[in-house]
Amino acid sequence: MSPSSDKSSNWFMRVFEPKTDFFALLNIQAATTLEGMLALEEWINEGAFERCQKVRDLENEADEHKLELERRLVESFITPFDREDIYDLSIKLDEVINSAKATAREIEALEFRSSDSFLKEMAATLVEGTRCLTQSFYHLQSNHVEAANQATLARKSENRFAKTYRVAMRSLFTLDDFKTLLKTREVYSCMVAAAGKIDVVGEKLVHVIVKIS
Repeated sequence: MSPSSDKSSNWFMRVFEPKTDFFALLNIQAATTLEGMLALEEWINEGAFERCQKVRDLENEADEHKLELERRLVESFITPFDREDIYDLSIKLDEVINSAKATAREIEALEFRSSDSFLKEMAATLVEGTRCLTQSFYHLQSNHVEAANQATLARKSENRFAKTYRVAMRSLFTLDDFKTLLKTREVYSCMVAAAGKIDVVGEKLVHVIVKIS
């Protein structure tokens, strides 16, 4: 091969080589999402239920990561896999931390004060599911089998959450305090929504892994 051919080939590779590490950007967003869910769990376990600023701050940080990824998608000619899938993963992941903030805001708005053990168990399950999502994103580039395993575990966490929720609701409706019943049910509903968002991301990850494997 002539020197001119080498130069032409190198130029071609430079033009079409991905300039942005989208796997890393998704990893950062996932890690921030996990931090947010951990902050929610810690806040619920403390039981003070004053303004939960840490979850808000982490939600804002995750938004910045999402917006940065969107900017890079617009600027990038080449992506490591379908750009629509990258965008969709980021958007769906953002909904997970949004649901954490929504739960905190609901607790604040209702001035909910409770040492409810079911609430703590639900929060722990949300953390577990989010951690599995984070591990799936971490392995997405280099280990599709493990990425799929972790995404599946994230989806299974939603099933465990549902079992806890059903037991909690059965216990809740034994109360005579109607106001506490209504407040608790509203908070539970927010957490159910969060579990559903985790399941959606897990499902999308499995879909992407099948496509890129």
